[in-house]
Amino acid sequence: MENENNIAKFWDEYKADFAGDILAPEIISLSKSYIGKSVLDVGAGSGALIAKIPNAIGIDLAPKNSGIIKGDISKIPFENNKFDTVFATEVIEHLPEEVLSSGLSEIRRVLKSDGVFIMTLPYKEDINLDVVVCPKCGEKFHHWGHLQSFDEEKITKILEDKGFKIIKIQPLPLGAMARHQFLKNFRWFFQKIGRFQPTNFFIVSQKWEK
Repeated sequence: MENENNIAKFWDEYKADFAGDILAPEIISLSKSYIGKSVLDVGAGSGALIAKIPNAIGIDLAPKNSGIIKGDISKIPFENNKFDTVFATEVIEHLPEEVLSSGLSEIRRVLKSDGVFIMTLPYKEDINLDVVVCPKCGEKFHHWGHLQSFDEEKITKILEDKGFKIIKIQPLPLGAMARHQFLKNFRWFFQKIGRFQPTNFFIVSQKWEK
């Protein structure tokens, strides 16, 4: 509980842009054919994503606006089979394994029987590269609080073990696509010459009965 309170306090005092603020328009564009009538955004941050989806609801440890309910991914405050679509964008890399496991179970629980789970997360991140040291206590930690790194095989197994069927898994340079809209139609060319390399996974999966 103390750790949860510390995390909530950190995000409550966080003043910089959230990753989702920048990525939200691109995520909506990629997801439009999968978005149903009832939508939940888990770890909604500032609410940038739900602001672009009619009637969407967000939960977050530190809600930033009235469209977001205080809530934890491991104890989602909604009934079973409520949502057509659940988003978790740039969230799961922040979770220890036990919270990730319970969080995915909760997402599956609140999804309808044919519901869709859409997520983004860092692409094959080396979390050791962004370790910093607290000047007061000397503790080492990832600059953005990332605890896990994922490749395609790892995230596929985690989702399938939790009862999700992968529909799409795509490595993309989401940040560059969001910032440089006029260039994204030429992504294949820039990737060929070593620019616009993947920074994120964009993953669409569907709830299925084991």
